[in-house]
Amino acid sequence: MAGQVGDGGSCCGVDISTGMLKMTRDRLLRSGLADGAGLCCADAVRLPSGTPLRRHIMAFTLELFDTPEIPQVLEETRRVLKPGGRIAVVSLSKEGKASTAIRLYEWAHRKWPRYADCRPIYVERSMTACGYAVRSRARARMAGLPLDTVLAIKPDSTALR
Repeated sequence: MAGQVGDGGSCCGVDISTGMLKMTRDRLLRSGLADGAGLCCADAVRLPSGTPLRRHIMAFTLELFDTPEIPQVLEETRRVLKPGGRIAVVSLSKEGKASTAIRLYEWAHRKWPRYADCRPIYVERSMTACGYAVRSRARARMAGLPLDTVLAIKPDSTALR
């Protein structure tokens, strides 16, 4: 993302893992993009306050949270987004018929959650339940598992009146 924001733009990466933040910082330094990117160690259930964001991208993150926490994470992203701000979520998808690959992956997640830490979720349904206006959804596959990429906006509160 740091390479896409252009001159004068900035982005911020958030992770609860200091190890992941160190890896990201090292990659930014090697690529010469560290000046346009900030990094913050935080839990997605309690994001730091600051300048409201225009865009938020979450890739292979939402499905790491327990089911009751997913709405909390999405509500928290709504809080930090500007009205009309966009959110994109890429996630393993539970939509559609459960394939053999999905059933095996979910079994592995139950048996060895440390290694199969993600699990398929209802991405679009979760986002609309939290008040996002879904603009598009793309389906893909990765290692035989279905993926959803959902793009949504935070509606302008004045438009809801």
